[in-house]
Amino acid sequence: MKNKVFALIDCNAFYVSCERVFNPKLNNQPVVALSNNDGCIIARSKEAKALGIKMGVPLFKVRDIIKKEKVHVFSSNYTLYGDMSRRVMNIIAEFTNDIEIYSIDEAFIGLDGVPGDIEKYGHKIRKTVLQHTGIPVSIGIANTKTLAKVANHIAKDDISFLGVCSLLKFKNIDKLLSSVAVGEVWGIGRQLSKKLNMHGIYNVQQLKNIEDYRIRKMMSINGLKTVTELRGVSCLPLEEVRATRKSCCTSRSFGRSLQELEDIQQAVAIFSRRAAERIRSEKLLASNVSVFLRTSPFDKKNKYYFNSSSIHLSVSTNDTIEIVKAASRITSQIFKLGYLYQKAGVLLSGFYNEGEEPVDLFSTNYKIRDNLMETIDSINNRFGGDTIKVASEQHLGTWTQKKEKCSPSYTTNIDTLLVVD
Repeated sequence: MKNKVFALIDCNAFYVSCERVFNPKLNNQPVVALSNNDGCIIARSKEAKALGIKMGVPLFKVRDIIKKEKVHVFSSNYTLYGDMSRRVMNIIAEFTNDIEIYSIDEAFIGLDGVPGDIEKYGHKIRKTVLQHTGIPVSIGIANTKTLAKVANHIAKDDISFLGVCSLLKFKNIDKLLSSVAVGEVWGIGRQLSKKLNMHGIYNVQQLKNIEDYRIRKMMSINGLKTVTELRGVSCLPLEEVRATRKSCCTSRSFGRSLQELEDIQQAVAIFSRRAAERIRSEKLLASNVSVFLRTSPFDKKNKYYFNSSSIHLSVSTNDTIEIVKAASRITSQIFKLGYLYQKAGVLLSGFYNEGEEPVDLFSTNYKIRDNLMETIDSINNRFGGDTIKVASEQHLGTWTQKKEKCSPSYTTNIDTLLVVD
C-alpha cells in the first residue's frame, strides 16, 4: 500500500504577520501582540524573541525591555486575525481536497495524489499564500501527521530549508530528529517533557527508538500512537469532519472591576451573543446555558466571591435572543452586592446537530427566528462582528476590556480601509 503524505502548514508569528501586512514599516522590527485585556504576550516576531521576550509573559514584566528596545506592541485584533485566517485557509484549500483546519493559523493537508516533486509543491503553496495574503508560512511534509509537525518545526528553525522541510527525501531522518527537543513533539507538554528528560530522553530520535513497554509505562496508549507515528506509521487520519464539540465558552476579564448588576449583564449579553454566533456557524444547538462570575483571587484587600449556575432549555437552540435571556436570568440569580467583579463567562453545552434535536411539542418554537439570525450573522460577517447587537449590550464603556493598542479592522470595516494615494 502506498504511504500517506501529510503536510502541516503553519503561519509564522501569525498575529504579528497580520499586523505587518497592513503596516510594512513593522518588517524587521520587534513586534508583539497581547492577549485579551492587554495582559500577556501571545505572539512575537523573531526580533522580539531575540530580545529575550518569552511567550506568555505578562506585559508589565517586560515593559523596560519594550521601552528600551522600542518594541511595537499591539492589542489582539481577533476580527482582523480571523478574517486573514479565513483567506489563508481558502487559498490552501485550492491545492488539495483533503484539509483539516487545526487552529486559526495551522492546517493539515493530504498530498497523497500530488504528482512530481512534493517539496516543490510545498514551495508553490508557500509562495501563493504569501503572494495573495502577505502571510509567510512554514510547511512540514512527512508520512504521518506527527512527523509533519516535527518537520514544520525544523522548517521554521533552520533557514536553509527556505520554509519547507520534506522528510520524504531523507533515507534516514534520525540525524534531523536528534536536533529537535522532545518537548517539540505534538502532544508532549511541559510536564511529560520533564518526565522523559528524567529517563534520559531529550530529543525526538531518542523518543522514536525507545522500547514499546517503556512508552506504555511513561506515556500510556496515546504515547504509543505518537511514537508509532514518529516511526513513520500513520495512526492519525485527517479530521475533515470534526466531532461535535462538548462545550463552547466565552469569557473575559473586565477592563476595571464592576460592582453593578446592570454592567455585568451587559458583558454577559455580549458573551452570550458571541457564543451563539459560534455554535450557529457550526450548525449546533445548545440545551444548557451556564454563567459564572468571580472577583479577583489576587485582590487581598477585598472579599473573594465565585459563583455559577445553569439553566436547561426545554428546546435546544442557537437563537441569540433566547440564549441572552437565559444568561441574563442566571446572572441575576448568582450576582451579590458588595463585591468587585473582575471576570464573567458564558458556557453553552448539551449540543445537538441541527435537525437532530429532541422536539418538545409544548414549548415555544424558536425556529421562527432562523431567518433573522441568519441575516444578523451575514451583516456582522460583512461589516464587523459588533454591527448588530442585542439591546442589553449597550453602554459598552462601563465594562469593556483594555485594548489600548488595537489596530484597525482593515479587511472587515469599510471605515478603516487603507487608502492608497
